Amino acid sequence: GLVSITAPCGNVECGSALFIGIFGGFIYQGTSSLLQKLQIDDPIDAFAVHGACGAWGVLAAVLFDWGTGMDYFNGWSGWSCVGGAGACVSGAWGEALVANILEIVAIAAWTAFFSVLVFVPLRVAGLLRANEDTQEKGLDTVKHSPPKAYTGM
Repeated sequence: GLVSITAPCGNVECGSALFIGIFGGFIYQGTSSLLQKLQIDDPIDAFAVHGACGAWGVLAAVLFDWGTGMDYFNGWSGWSCVGGAGACVSGAWGEALVANILEIVAIAAWTAFFSVLVFVPLRVAGLLRANEDTQEKGLDTVKHSPPKAYTGM
């Protein structure tokens, strides 16, 4: 819920914020379950939280904008709708929706590009996975857990 409300926090009302956060919880759970079903390893659910819920939040910023009617848009303008000389611009809501969809696409493309740039060389070099013995024992046991707590005391 928190990631879902981050983008629209400045232009939605309290009730809308509550709904956005609750719906974000369902998006998180659905995305996390889907990743597990597809056997995609994301142990900290980073994509479910930041990717899926973040994209929902960007869309929610437009869908729940407190503008005057469905044709106008407030964005970060407070109680004033987007426009010039005190007049609201007709069609601003549609433009904002298209802009936010393009933002989601751009963020996904940027993330994919730099992920490939980092992870492909790591995979080619054999540095992306732990060896079989370490995987069998578990990375927590081998790398992160001392055999006995407080051994230095």
